[in-house]
Amino acid sequence: MGLYKYTALEIDNTQKSGVMEGGDRTMVAKRLMQQGLRPIEIRDHAEGGWSFDFSLARFRKNKITKADIDFFTKQVSLLLEAGLSLDAALRIMREQTNKPAFKEFTGQLEQKLKEGKSFSEALADYPYFSSMYVSVVKAGEEGGILPEMLMKMSEYQASFQELRQYVISASIYPLFLLFVGLLAMMMLVLFILPRFEVLFEGMGQQLPMNVKFMMNTAKFVKEHVFIAFALLLTPPVAVVSYFRSPQGRITYDRLVIKVPVLSGFIRDLQTTRIFRTIEVLVENGVHLAIALKIGSGVATNMEYQRSLNRATEALKEGRQVGKKLREEGLLPDLAADLLSIGEESGRVGQVCGQIADHYEHELRARIKRIIALIEPLFILLIAVVAGYVVISMLTVILSINEIAG
Repeated sequence: MGLYKYTALEIDNTQKSGVMEGGDRTMVAKRLMQQGLRPIEIRDHAEGGWSFDFSLARFRKNKITKADIDFFTKQVSLLLEAGLSLDAALRIMREQTNKPAFKEFTGQLEQKLKEGKSFSEALADYPYFSSMYVSVVKAGEEGGILPEMLMKMSEYQASFQELRQYVISASIYPLFLLFVGLLAMMMLVLFILPRFEVLFEGMGQQLPMNVKFMMNTAKFVKEHVFIAFALLLTPPVAVVSYFRSPQGRITYDRLVIKVPVLSGFIRDLQTTRIFRTIEVLVENGVHLAIALKIGSGVATNMEYQRSLNRATEALKEGRQVGKKLREEGLLPDLAADLLSIGEESGRVGQVCGQIADHYEHELRARIKRIIALIEPLFILLIAVVAGYVVISMLTVILSINEIAG
């Protein structure tokens, strides 16, 4: 149990603030509603006070960010649960925020509702909301359970945000190692090797080919730093630019599913995203064919998109989706078999959730193994390169001593 600060509206619409104990914000909101109050804002008492105001240090004023959409989803759900109408919830959010872009966005939504559009139709006009998001909202409107649907959507967004942060956090140390290694190589080339050039100029014998190449490279980099960086960056920039083109995207998506280590990571990631999406949709009344179509849009790899599209066609022909996905061979056999069982038992949504949970766990374990492998490889690579340069220099120096002796 923790303490939470709250701001709520009384029956006469006057604001009331205070502190209440509860397990989480949802529990505090329910207790406030039981007291006849309509919560506007609930925050951890220990926090410095996040509210509807957006920190300008975190968000750009003139752009709606993913964090804004996550915030929007959770707050609309909370306000609807508190008993407010949808237009009143949007109005309160518009009045409370200090971010111009968000204020304009909520104002536009409110205006669209007044013009007779449904909430899902209004959201579909904006690129911030995926087809899955709109479908879940539409199902909530039709079933009269919009607050619950928005809360589920908020939990869905939070789960993927948590997974994304986990991947980023796990990548920080290997990237730091790579940065330190590159910095060490630059220091060696720009400052250490040129000092040996003065020593070697007075030698009467021919330098070994590898040492001569290193010396000439160091000299060129030092005298033409910008050209050297341009030559170094051009190949990766060209490759990235190609993979971002339509044809390059097709090539990239085909290649990554064939690379031994990377293919397993891609498979687990796509499986988690696809089946989590299908779970949320099917569990909330969306037909499996529509859920598969939306799931194909969630997949970031075009090969997986095509596989799901073919499975959708198979479903329309009366065939089982699980069997078709197993024939395609991209998704794990276990996932396809479990989906077939779910289709036969009528528990597709529940089974998809279990599949997503399993492969999310597998994905986290795979990331740990990859990171555990990358770290020593980076260290070994740095040591080999630096050691090769140092040994080459020492070999020449020792040969000078032998000549002098």
